[in-house]
Amino acid sequence: MPNHLQQCNDRGIDLMSAGRYPEAVAAFSEAIAHAPSAVGPYHNLANALEAMGSLDAALQAYDAALLRAPRMVAARTGRARLLLRLGKTAEARDEFDAALALDPASIAAHLGLYELFQIVGEPERALEHQRRALERQRLFSHVAPHAARSILVLCTPGDWQANVPVDFIFDPLTTSVHKLYLVDGSSSERALPPYDVVFNAIAESETSAEPLRWAAEFADRQSRPLLNRAQAVSRTGRLALAGTLHGTGARVAPTQRVTRGTLAATAATLRYPLIVRPVGSHAGHGLERVASGDALHRYLSEVSAAELFVSEFVDYAGDDGYFRKYRIVYVDGEPYPVHMAISQNWMIHYYNAPMAENAWMRAEEAEFLADWRSHFAGPLERAVRAVGAALALEYVGIDAAVDREGRLLVFEADPAMLVHTSDPIDLYPYKHEFVPRIFRALERMVDRRKGADT
Repeated sequence: MPNHLQQCNDRGIDLMSAGRYPEAVAAFSEAIAHAPSAVGPYHNLANALEAMGSLDAALQAYDAALLRAPRMVAARTGRARLLLRLGKTAEARDEFDAALALDPASIAAHLGLYELFQIVGEPERALEHQRRALERQRLFSHVAPHAARSILVLCTPGDWQANVPVDFIFDPLTTSVHKLYLVDGSSSERALPPYDVVFNAIAESETSAEPLRWAAEFADRQSRPLLNRAQAVSRTGRLALAGTLHGTGARVAPTQRVTRGTLAATAATLRYPLIVRPVGSHAGHGLERVASGDALHRYLSEVSAAELFVSEFVDYAGDDGYFRKYRIVYVDGEPYPVHMAISQNWMIHYYNAPMAENAWMRAEEAEFLADWRSHFAGPLERAVRAVGAALALEYVGIDAAVDREGRLLVFEADPAMLVHTSDPIDLYPYKHEFVPRIFRALERMVDRRKGADT
């Protein structure tokens, strides 16, 4: 590069590393004006524009880079990632495939396809691309431009529910995050970057017993503070949760794991209604309330799972006929509201609740987020706090309700529950006001832990 072009490009890179994206855009634009045929400044400009949220302009910058260098793999994967962010999955897949045609070992392309195939509902293909990426690299680092803290995050291969989604809960400008995937129990600890705390992000699941054991063994070898002990994570599973929360004042419907043959054979003797779901399912897939033996047999004829979780159905409809499900996250034992879903359907997930269509529902949710005790007073408040203490995790969430008897009803406990501020601010301004309290609480907790260890 000519000297002036090099200077502008280098200045832009330094500014982008410092999080000064508008100034970086100006520097890269100056480099392009000086040498319109240069490729690097267009690619860097695209990165800066995307970081600013100027997605359409970033896409144009990627196009300009690829017009000048069609075989530039980094620009192809960057453009593909942006297309995926824009919801253009078919175009993104074509771009990722083009990147792999140029470089079959591209980690960025494999990880992009891991994300894409989960979005389109092809989990096996997603995990295959993740496996191919992890064959080449197991440590993924983001160094914050204004780093106030550094966290080593222990992860396991798997889908989005396998680990705490840390990308949503830590500020990329102030928190450096180093994700270490524990694939086979081995780890190259001598190659790890400096970090303040270890955060075990592995969630409880059907396949997590061995990864959680690896995480415990790894943490035992470290001198830094640990968040989310593996042993405590194991106690959040469906089968263990009722015992974990015994004595808290909360109600947990005991869950049994049974084979489909046993369930079919005992259908006539069971007490209905029941909640049935395939072992290993998430987000309500295959979850159903069955009201009779005949309904159970119909369910089994439609679901192929070899084993299922079965629990009693607990009615939690309010006096107005609506069901309300609450998500609460505990940070160092302190409860913080995340969201509240209201529906006339007992099986509520936030994405299928009619919150966007009903202003009164959003007003009620806003009240809950402003002060969770407005919906959990007296014995309910004590139960919520007791649940956090019993879970004994520095970061964990619950999905809960209030049953017809006025008791706290806990459906699930999981450190990997999604917490984010991606909802439209015009419809949900209160989320953008209150949910970030969770992120600040996490930062304060990490800072306390690292401070106590220095």
